[in-house]
Amino acid sequence: MGWEKLGKIFVANKQRDWICSYATVPTPLYLGEDNFRIYFSTRDSFLRNQVGFIEIKLRDKVEITHISEKPVISFGDLGHFDCDGIYATSLVRSGDDLMFYYAGWNAGLRGLFYSSIGLAISKDGGSTFERYSKAPILGRDEIDPWAVMAPFVLKISESKWMMWYASGIKLLYDETNKLRSRYDIKTAISKDGYTWEKTGDTAISLGSRDTNIARACVLPTHSGYEVWYPYVQKSVDQYRIGYGQSVNGLCFTRMDDAPQSKILPSEDESSWDNKAVTYPYVFEHRDQRYMLFNGNEFGKSGFGLARWC
Repeated sequence: MGWEKLGKIFVANKQRDWICSYATVPTPLYLGEDNFRIYFSTRDSFLRNQVGFIEIKLRDKVEITHISEKPVISFGDLGHFDCDGIYATSLVRSGDDLMFYYAGWNAGLRGLFYSSIGLAISKDGGSTFERYSKAPILGRDEIDPWAVMAPFVLKISESKWMMWYASGIKLLYDETNKLRSRYDIKTAISKDGYTWEKTGDTAISLGSRDTNIARACVLPTHSGYEVWYPYVQKSVDQYRIGYGQSVNGLCFTRMDDAPQSKILPSEDESSWDNKAVTYPYVFEHRDQRYMLFNGNEFGKSGFGLARWC
């Protein structure tokens, strides 16, 4: 068994005046029957990230039925932690509410940026969202001195929530004086989805052949958890998709050579995903498993779909 690519679904190309480029970290919401809403972060003409969506019918072929007219979550007010853009990466249903966890960022000097985790809530089925707070729900500290970003959240029970997030642990300049980042995946726990406590545990550690691990996608199983994640492979300096398993969700065993991670860049040099595959989101529909993923340039070339078969 393995992943079969079904092709590119969407690329941002000025479909709206705020959808100018990039369609990054696709995140699905099931609407019923064969209908899905796929949220993504996109850039306007000033390179500020906002969140919009497309709606699709997922049948033998994918059909786009609607593109959002306006952003569902926009960048924050000047000076706030998310004033330069947001990446919404995890959607959780809790009662009648939809809770969207996102990374908000603001720019710093010398090419630096700073990121914290925020929360927006929808009470109308995901058509609009309002910020839970002007402040982040998870920020930088001794555990995460540079950045916290790319949250993925599961509601385990009414009183147990788990978050896996990218932890910025180091910034450095390489031999060409290019700024390089290092981040792995850490965990936090909550009783209600609003107030979070960091565990300090590294759930997915950096390996000897990679530099960064971004948004994890975690699915519960009968014996624990499995996870898909993008990591930057040193040998090519591009994202690849990894896979792991865990009994308790606090520490995953990386299995990057397993069949579950074998979705590789296209061999066609003109393809939208010939250099990178990244930001996987795995979900199930009609007894089949699917993966949304980005291709080259962190989503500038769009996102596509693969099927496990």
